Amino acid sequence: MHQQINLFQPLFRKQQKVFSATTLVQIVGAVTVLLLIFLGHARWTLANMEATANNMQKQYIQLQRQVSTLQAVLNTPDTEALDNEIEQLRIRIDTHKALLAHFEPPVTENQRGFYSRFRLLAEQNISDLWLEGITMEGNGHIEIRGSTSAARQVPAYIQHLSKQPELSSARFETVQLIRPDIKQSRFRFSLRNFHEGSAWD
Repeated sequence: MHQQINLFQPLFRKQQKVFSATTLVQIVGAVTVLLLIFLGHARWTLANMEATANNMQKQYIQLQRQVSTLQAVLNTPDTEALDNEIEQLRIRIDTHKALLAHFEPPVTENQRGFYSRFRLLAEQNISDLWLEGITMEGNGHIEIRGSTSAARQVPAYIQHLSKQPELSSARFETVQLIRPDIKQSRFRFSLRNFHEGSAWD
């Protein structure tokens, strides 16, 4: 037994959905509202941006005016005189710095030399010989004063000092030896590496 079915019958055809006029109006209305909202938001944003740009432009113009005013104030004769004075002070400061840089190494070297020589003389221990005074000057002059109970110790002391590296360049060519009291065996001596005056002026 066979039965044929006609698939083209209206029952088996795909039915097309047809929106009613009310639905179409609602859809168009919704789209229109969305477009209006979007356009309104865009206009509001653009208006804010324009307002911000205008404010920034006004601030920029105001800053330019302030800069112009400051430049006019700074270019007055009084300010120019002050600038010249400041420049002169800077030149003097730079000059003093240059002088300090020039004299600092020699001064530091002399200070180190004084320290090493004083320490050397303080560390010396010579029998029957006592130091009473030491004078050192920046020009290299050195004077050593002391006393001894044996006059022969003075030449030995000079020879001992000449062997020390710190005093190798200081030749004690001026030697004074006196006996203040002939009743006592105590001598006073003075050693100098220069020729000036007397040791006990």
